[in-house]
Amino acid sequence: MKIEDISIFGEYKQAENRVTAAFLQICKVGGEDFIRFLTNQLSIQLPSSEIEIQSQVKGKETVPDGLLESNFSFKLYVESKIKPNTVNATQLAGHQKQIVNSNDFLLYLTPDDTKPAILGTTYWANWLQIINTFNDYLQTSQSDNKQLLEFLVEHFNTLLVNLNLLGYTWDLNNDNVIIVAGSWAEGVALNYNYYICQNKRSFKSARYLAFYNNNQIRYVFEIAKPPEDDINLSLRPEFASYITQAEPGYSGDLRKVFTLKNAQNVGPIINDNIDKNGNPCPYTYGQPRYTKLPTLQTAKRTSQL
Repeated sequence: MKIEDISIFGEYKQAENRVTAAFLQICKVGGEDFIRFLTNQLSIQLPSSEIEIQSQVKGKETVPDGLLESNFSFKLYVESKIKPNTVNATQLAGHQKQIVNSNDFLLYLTPDDTKPAILGTTYWANWLQIINTFNDYLQTSQSDNKQLLEFLVEHFNTLLVNLNLLGYTWDLNNDNVIIVAGSWAEGVALNYNYYICQNKRSFKSARYLAFYNNNQIRYVFEIAKPPEDDINLSLRPEFASYITQAEPGYSGDLRKVFTLKNAQNVGPIINDNIDKNGNPCPYTYGQPRYTKLPTLQTAKRTSQL
């Protein structure tokens, strides 16, 4: 196994414990803003963390002049499953008994494509939704912990891939656009009509793929068919010219391959992304970004995407 295929989250022998610990560690590093972003996507309404100011507070016997109060107190219980259709009714009933206050929540994380009916009104997400939500947060966050979060999310993705928890069908019936870093990949796409990247890297389903290169976005391609994993380029005749001309040192490692067509010049869309200190910064940060084709076709700055 190659080093990039090994997740750092490996202390627990039991897979469910390992994936749960990884999930919780990322939440801890992300902090309140990250947790709120995640729970909002799951329709879990956490209490406010704002400090409320009241004057002339009425007590039982006395009337204090004022009160500063924060009601940010909650319990979020998480139950993880790594096999589909394994929610246990007895276990679920036991967990539900823990939900006694209005700010107590129970969340099931499973690999099922759709919410198991047995869960009823219990909160649920599958692992693909979780990793997509983590990546969505990284696209817009200016957190001080962003680099650490990106590192942890990348390894969490590797863990989910290794446990076969991200199985899904690629949907081309949409106008979604994936935007990836393209200092090398853009030239490959223009010359060979392929985007070749790390094996089993996860993306949201999309019909189009664009490249951020040289501080701008210029080209968008249509994705001809669902991307393929586990590709040994040297065993596929269609990659012979690519290997000879662009990657003569290729050693046979497995890749994910997007087959592309119909390149459109939509640029230049100039990057005007800034960090929390107001300084210019790259648009992709190593993570894919997403937009819609009509938006990409009319934008002049990345802030408009």
